[in-house]
Amino acid sequence: MKHFSLSAVSLTLALTASASCFAFEAPELTPAELTNLKNGEAIISVWKDRERDHKPTISKGGIDIMVPAADILAIMKDCARMSEVSSDIRGCEVLEESPDGSWDIRKQKFAVSPVLPKFKTTFRTHYSENALNGYVMEIEKISGDLKVQEGRWDIISLGPDQSRVIYQAALKPSLPIPAKIIRKQVAIGIPDILRNLRDVAEAVSVPAVQNAAMPKKDDM
Repeated sequence: MKHFSLSAVSLTLALTASASCFAFEAPELTPAELTNLKNGEAIISVWKDRERDHKPTISKGGIDIMVPAADILAIMKDCARMSEVSSDIRGCEVLEESPDGSWDIRKQKFAVSPVLPKFKTTFRTHYSENALNGYVMEIEKISGDLKVQEGRWDIISLGPDQSRVIYQAALKPSLPIPAKIIRKQVAIGIPDILRNLRDVAEAVSVPAVQNAAMPKKDDM
């Protein structure tokens, strides 16, 4: 079975809460998660929130990327690259954007399985800087085929050329899909998408680094 798209939950990669009161706070990592991240692994934890309305699936994933935080943010804001990060994306369009770039509204189409219809979702993403020389993306559902769609990306700068990306999400499809199946597919899909994001970001940054290292004609 094809995994659920993280970008469909967010981007994506998506809050039933108001724009001034988001559901997710800055992530806290366990010692084991920190060790796995430092070893180059993608981390993932998935569970069912039985106390919230609709009992959504909650997930937290993360990965370290040897790319500056600003470059990762640029990729995340680029609709044209979303299909590289998640193969489930069938369309991404920016409908509206604030003059100062602090938020935008996007419409995405995605497929989670060949036997199911394509899903559509419209959401607002709020962009801000964090205290760790990085960025926060908070995602607020506007409309679409997901009953619950909430998300937060933390892009944390670990140095000039290294970042840590942590993603938190709440998901509940409108279709009557068993929660156990959702949790299983999210546990598979989120690490795949995080690794894709790392591959795309590092592939984009490598030519820039190589070009910067090349001597200019005046220096030869």
